[in-house]
Amino acid sequence: MKYKKLYDFAEIKSGYAFRGAVVDDANGDLPVVLPRNIVSKNFADCVKVKSAALATARRVPKNSVLVTNRGTFAACVFDGDFEAITTSGVFVVTLRSDAVVTPEFLALYINSEIGQRQILAKQETMTVPALTVRQLSELEIPLIPKNKQVLLSGLYDVYCRRVALIAELQQTNTNFINQIIKGAING
Repeated sequence: MKYKKLYDFAEIKSGYAFRGAVVDDANGDLPVVLPRNIVSKNFADCVKVKSAALATARRVPKNSVLVTNRGTFAACVFDGDFEAITTSGVFVVTLRSDAVVTPEFLALYINSEIGQRQILAKQETMTVPALTVRQLSELEIPLIPKNKQVLLSGLYDVYCRRVALIAELQQTNTNFINQIIKGAING
């Protein structure tokens, strides 16, 4: 299997360094992608800030791969049809036009056990694991045909939807049992 380093076909930038905690502004018009949004793959609950205050902050390009850089490392593809920025806790990986991988496959690989082992092997001794741009850029990505990348990414999406549906079903069952018990107790 051949591999290429991420820096060979991608540009990696850090998100915006806020001074203090990011506070949701009721009048905000610019979503801020936080690490929790990447872990949950949910961009609908991003906090919002006023864009005028952050005019110089880089916007996240569509189809870029967002990677958390502290604690646990997770990646997902930003496929939002809206402008957004990230915090400094998130790296934005933008694939060049000559990229040998799809964004979906790159996110899948980073989240995989093999990708996670490679990231952890690059770690320096720290209390809280952290990933630097240099460490991420040196990640070796396997070169497999794009049609297989698309197939693997599709299978992974089906798997994720299945896991989510199972979790939803388990919650529905728990709620159902709780309602039965409440009904029996309250008569």
